[in-house]
Amino acid sequence: MDFKLTDGVNLHVIRTTQFKTNQILINFNTVQTKTNITARSLLADLIETSTHKYPTQTALARQISSLFGAYVGTNVARIGNMHALRVRASFVNDRYSMPGLTDQVIDLLHEMIFHPLIDNNTFDEPTFKLQLNNLQSSIKSLDDDKQFYAAMQLRDLYFADHSLLKIPSFGQLTDLPQISAESLVQTYNEMVNSDQVDIVVLGNVDVQLIVEQFRRFEFKPRQEIKQELFYHQKLNKEPRETSEKQALNQAKLNLAYQLPIYYQEPDYSATMVMNGILGGSPLSKLFVNVREKASLAYYASSQHIAFNGMFSIQTGIQSSNKVRVQHLIQEQVDAVRTGDFTDELMQEVKDGIINQYETGLDVSSNVIEQTLLDKITRTHTESSALIERIKKVTKVDVIRVASQLEFQAAYFLNGDLN
Repeated sequence: MDFKLTDGVNLHVIRTTQFKTNQILINFNTVQTKTNITARSLLADLIETSTHKYPTQTALARQISSLFGAYVGTNVARIGNMHALRVRASFVNDRYSMPGLTDQVIDLLHEMIFHPLIDNNTFDEPTFKLQLNNLQSSIKSLDDDKQFYAAMQLRDLYFADHSLLKIPSFGQLTDLPQISAESLVQTYNEMVNSDQVDIVVLGNVDVQLIVEQFRRFEFKPRQEIKQELFYHQKLNKEPRETSEKQALNQAKLNLAYQLPIYYQEPDYSATMVMNGILGGSPLSKLFVNVREKASLAYYASSQHIAFNGMFSIQTGIQSSNKVRVQHLIQEQVDAVRTGDFTDELMQEVKDGIINQYETGLDVSSNVIEQTLLDKITRTHTESSALIERIKKVTKVDVIRVASQLEFQAAYFLNGDLN
């Protein structure tokens, strides 16, 4: 059930007895800019750290722990050209905990969103500095995960020089010195007063009471975002390729292709099957032929991001095998493009996708995320229809989709310093 709280602020309630826990997800969506990505990531950390009523991290944590083991937290995400800051809560249904728990959780969410620790138009300085340093350390530590590091370097190569998608959704170190306790208040005000807001509540709840609770939230009307949701970019005239050396036991070879097929477009289901055949499943050609049969990779997989048109292949290899692996990857791509795969493999991949989807319906967080995605993309397809689309994908469909893969970038993290 959908309810409009005010212009640009919508509440979606999924009443169900399927789960013993309730879920609340409050999503703040805006167009990403060069200056707001890192600031919003820091803002998310401050929102979940302290409020006026609970001015320390310890005090807020103590209040959360009193709510019958509830989880309350924030995170940031990206959907195409949009940047999302999310506040979420997961807690035991009142019937299995204590009367009024849902109300208490919603009250706490209200406190966190509308009463952060701001005085005289500035965030509390000690808290701000602590979270700034924490975010800085967190971003720096990501370089220690070489698989993640290689993925980020490939993104930097793939996206055009002017593209904001070069910047990770959690931000970048170079932006932190420009953010102050005062400037972050402006970021906060823009979020609360201008972002598109979608609130999704799932659980065995009294719908009318939920609506009444959220109508108390002091959201002002805001204009609809006109920005195109999906990210598009022109093909590079020549593929971008680069390499660097670090002392590693395992080198990384990552490849990027453009695949201009987007979420819930007519060929989206065929793209899911194609990805499963190429590298997105344990049955895939990359896994079986590169990793298992040739023993040339510690891991080999593929991924399609349906909001920006990027299709990537990632492998962990011995540095000396780089040329052989890249050649073997190309053979697998060509095989899918030409239909060199069995009907049995395609059916097994379809069955795996359907099974994974149906299993996900039994996880409340998946249901609430899917609902939010439907609202943001303004699409909705019943579960039975989604499954039927997967079943109807043909070999011709897979070939057509794979034929649209355009090689755009290659990043090699060489573990051999010699």
